[in-house]
Amino acid sequence: MLLLHRRRVRHLRRARHLLSALLADIGGTNARFALLQGGQVGPPLVLPVAGHATADDAIAAALATLAPEGGVDRAVLALAGPVLEEPVRLTNADWALDSRAIAARFGLDRVLLVNDFLAQARALPHLQAEDVLPLDGGQAVAGAPLLVVGPGTGLGAAGLVPAPGGPIAIPTEGGHIGLAGETAREDAVIAALRARCGRAGAEEALSGRGLVNLDAISAGLQGAPVPSRDAAQIVAAATTCPVAGEAVVHFLNFLASYAGDMALAWGARGGVFIAGGIPPRLLHLLDRASFRARFEAKPPMRHWLAEVPLAIVTHPAPAFAGLAAMAQEP
Repeated sequence: MLLLHRRRVRHLRRARHLLSALLADIGGTNARFALLQGGQVGPPLVLPVAGHATADDAIAAALATLAPEGGVDRAVLALAGPVLEEPVRLTNADWALDSRAIAARFGLDRVLLVNDFLAQARALPHLQAEDVLPLDGGQAVAGAPLLVVGPGTGLGAAGLVPAPGGPIAIPTEGGHIGLAGETAREDAVIAALRARCGRAGAEEALSGRGLVNLDAISAGLQGAPVPSRDAAQIVAAATTCPVAGEAVVHFLNFLASYAGDMALAWGARGGVFIAGGIPPRLLHLLDRASFRARFEAKPPMRHWLAEVPLAIVTHPAPAFAGLAAMAQEP
C-alpha cells in the first residue's frame, strides 16, 4: 500500500512537471497572461482589454506570443466580475467568456473560470516577505481567516478560510457595499458621491474611476475648477495640487476604514492584505501610522483590530501564484 502511494505521488509530481497551462488575470483595463510550464510561471504578457474586441482574441494573441508551438493543456482564467454562470461577463469591460467554447477553439483539455479575487486569495499563502509591505499590528492567529481587498479598475474582495482539506477561497462582491464616513467632511464627500453616481458604494470611491470621482468632488468642495484628469494624473499631482491632495487623502482614509470593516465582517485574524493596482502607486503618499490608526478606529473593537496584521501587497502580479496552484490541481 505504501509503495502504491509513493508511486502515485511520483506520478502526480511528474504530471505537474509536464503540465503546461495558460494563466490569466483579466481586469477591466488590462489582461495579464502567463504560461505555467515545468512548475514555473513565466513572465507576464500584458494586453489592453480595449485593444481586443473579444476575450478569445486576447487569448489567441497571448498563446501566439507565449506558446507559439502549442502544447498548452489547460487554462485558468481569473475574471473581474462574479463567476456565477456562463458566459461570464466582466463587470467593467465588454467581454464575455465561456469555458467550453474556449476549450474547443484552442484545443484545451480543461478551462477554469474563476473570480479574480478568488485567485488573489489563493495566492496569499504563497506570498513572500518581499512581496508585501507590513503596516504593523499583531501576530496572525493560526487557522484564522485571511482577507484580501484591492482597488484597481474596480474594487475586489475575497476571503481564505481554513478547512481540513486545505484552505477554501471565497470570492465576494464586497466592493459594492456602502461607503461610510468618519468626519463631517467625509459626510459631505459621500453626499456628493451619491448625487454624482446615484449611490455611494465603496467602488465608486475606491477604484480608478473612484479616484476621479473624489478629485471632482474635492474640487467642488474647495470651490475650485473641476479638473479633467485620470487616476494616474491625480496621483502625480497630489503633492502640488490641493484638490488632488485632498482626493488622495480621502481615498486612503476610505480604503483604511473599508479594510477595517471587512476585517470585522470576516473575522480576519489571520491578516488583511490590500492588493490591486492602485495602492502600490500611493506608497510615497502613505502615512503608515495614520492608515493603521484609521483601520483600527472601530470602537468598541479597536483592541480587536489592533491585533490584526495588515499589509499592502507590492508584488506586481500576485494572482498568478494562486492561478498556478489551481492549474496544478487534479
